[in-house]
Amino acid sequence: MTTPHTHDAAGTEVHVDEAAAPHAHQPAGSQVNVNDGGSTYVPPGTSPYAGARRIVGLIFGVLVTLIGLRIVLLLLGANAGNALVDFIYGVTEPLVSPFRGVFNMDVIAPTGASILDVAALVSLVGWSLIAILIVAILRLPDRRDV
Repeated sequence: MTTPHTHDAAGTEVHVDEAAAPHAHQPAGSQVNVNDGGSTYVPPGTSPYAGARRIVGLIFGVLVTLIGLRIVLLLLGANAGNALVDFIYGVTEPLVSPFRGVFNMDVIAPTGASILDVAALVSLVGWSLIAILIVAILRLPDRRDV
């Protein structure tokens, strides 16, 4: 068994004791992680609330996407007689209705003409803020006092 050797600054060969200096074989200038003993242990794995945050993100992501589709369909004057368009209008109406009247706008009905549904825009922002609030609440137990 050969013992590891390295060279000092003068170029002379030096015996290296691996047990005493496990990183001595690394070239000069390379970075070595050293445990200073003062760092805080972070347990591996995810938070028990990570799954809940993902589910909340998925649900609100679908809601926001449907409302966004509603806005685009109304702007483009989509045919309300189409089954898919009618489905999207029907599903999103209960999501948009709580935000109607925020800006004193009349109720929007799909007529086939290009319409900007301001209540849908407000609901898009409103539901996004609600999602952010719920995710922030689910992150509270994961935060540590520093």
